[in-house]
Amino acid sequence: MSATESKTTAKTPGLFRRLTTPVIVSCAVTFALLISFNVLLHVGAATSQRRQMIYRLNHLPQGINVTFLGNSLMEAGCDLSAFSEAAFNSNSSACLNLALGATSPVEHCLILERGFRNPSFCPKYLIYGFFDDQLNARVTGHFTDLVGNRALSYYFPQEAASLYEENSFLTPFRFWLIGHLPMFLERSSLWAKVELLRRKVEEIGMPPHKTNRFGRVDDFAALEAADLPAFVETCNKILQSHRGLSLPVQRMLKLAHDHGTRVFIVEMPMPAHHRNTFYSSPVWEQMRTHLQSLIQSSGATYLSASDWVSDDSCFQDATHLNENGAKVFSSRLGKTLSDENHPIAPAVAAF
Repeated sequence: MSATESKTTAKTPGLFRRLTTPVIVSCAVTFALLISFNVLLHVGAATSQRRQMIYRLNHLPQGINVTFLGNSLMEAGCDLSAFSEAAFNSNSSACLNLALGATSPVEHCLILERGFRNPSFCPKYLIYGFFDDQLNARVTGHFTDLVGNRALSYYFPQEAASLYEENSFLTPFRFWLIGHLPMFLERSSLWAKVELLRRKVEEIGMPPHKTNRFGRVDDFAALEAADLPAFVETCNKILQSHRGLSLPVQRMLKLAHDHGTRVFIVEMPMPAHHRNTFYSSPVWEQMRTHLQSLIQSSGATYLSASDWVSDDSCFQDATHLNENGAKVFSSRLGKTLSDENHPIAPAVAAF
């Protein structure tokens, strides 16, 4: 080997180190930043509603007699004290509201499944609130769908995946992976704060938008169908295809049956605009009949309560009851379930 070749060979390791060291340092810094970002997101989301729900499910009280379940309509519309006073002439200690806003029947089923894992949780009655086509609508679980409280699905990857795509191998793994990466799992917690800041800046020098415990009042108008033709089209598709209850609703009913829990499916109170525009249409009468048949064949009881609160001042937006409305609805619900027409007693269902 010549002297020149020997010098070249000796310089090669040093050159390699000089080229790779910046790359290694950059990767290490990036990795550290990602870890820090994920840790901060995880800690910052500790007070999110879904994390609070997980905590509640892990610390369920004993002796629960009645459990309420659903989305924000039931979360806002349930007054435990008013219900208990009307139904049992007692306090609300034996009642529990597990409703969670901005969720679908999939999350409701996951909540109920997790609850029943606790041996001490065995309510005699389950009261589930819904509106419009919620009981029949197909629920999707794409990455863009599972944000906010719907990200609860990621905490139960196997169970949630079976409700979206049965017999899928990749979906449970995808849910599990996202559930262990806060930058994806908790992404909505960060963007929610950004959106709140954006709205505050937007309102500078402008009249403030009306808000309630769930957010801007105007936002909840989007929960309704765009117009009557759109509502009629949605209902007709369900009726013409004889579509049954969605898989998560079916599973909830079977879970309740297997645990000896009687189920009441409640068509939640709606303001006059919603009732007069949508529920007074002939297609909703057909839908109601269809739903009643499906519910009764599943061994549950259907309650049409959409007109129980006729005073629109009892609503805080286009769909949610306010505090007074919740008392009116819950009191009537308690009386209805305790009278001779709907006695609160175990029912037999066939599955």
